Amino acid sequence: MGVQIGRALSTGLGKTLTKAGLVFAVVLSIVQIALLATTYRLTEVFLASLDLPPGPAGTSTSIPMSVPVSATTAGVLFVVVLLVIQVISIVLIRVMAADRQAITRESYTRRMGWVTLNSIAASLVVSLLTLIGFVLLVIPGLFLAMSLLFAVIYVADEDESFVGGIRRSWSLASGNRWRLFGLYLVVMVLFMVVSFATGFVLPSASTASSVVTAVLTAVLTVYLMAVLTDAYRQLRDDTRADQGTDPDRSVAGT
Repeated sequence: MGVQIGRALSTGLGKTLTKAGLVFAVVLSIVQIALLATTYRLTEVFLASLDLPPGPAGTSTSIPMSVPVSATTAGVLFVVVLLVIQVISIVLIRVMAADRQAITRESYTRRMGWVTLNSIAASLVVSLLTLIGFVLLVIPGLFLAMSLLFAVIYVADEDESFVGGIRRSWSLASGNRWRLFGLYLVVMVLFMVVSFATGFVLPSASTASSVVTAVLTAVLTVYLMAVLTDAYRQLRDDTRADQGTDPDRSVAGT
């Protein structure tokens, strides 16, 4: 049958507005702000190391929201925050891919070490392959990006290895890459519109702008994952139906 784009978008919105979806939005907002603070501090330290002359008005390298810690501490915090985001993303995928959106104990404890390592590996491999595809030509990059769209979802939802996640994502996306591209494009356009509107209303490089951007990024991240997991479930259930298995049978994390 293929991916039903309208269903994925509407179901994704419904999942985002559940209690679990709103909790993820709040938690990710806090973590995104922490990521921005450490990133700004590292940027501030880098600019200071360049020993640039001050501007006409004595402009400094100070950046709003920069956390007042040493470069080493900022670097450690940056890595820790990235790991926290990876773990939250795993739990988010599991909750959004489930029949009922609820944050259960299993969703944040089941094989978390194994899944985190493999999700990181899958993300790196997918990013590298997609980058190579875009460097060669744009079309191969888009083809790879859509083919591997569900790799991390498979790792998180079904405890697959990163190799298994990549292989199964490729198979699941087969014949649906253009529809998946359209689905992804809709969400990305929405993100760009919201970002443009935020930049137009709020002054750039301000604390308020950074905080609002972090919150909106968190909300749209939850929405994107809700949309993608619905597309994943649609295609997965169609595949099981074609294979003569029960599309509603429970799987790990659902």
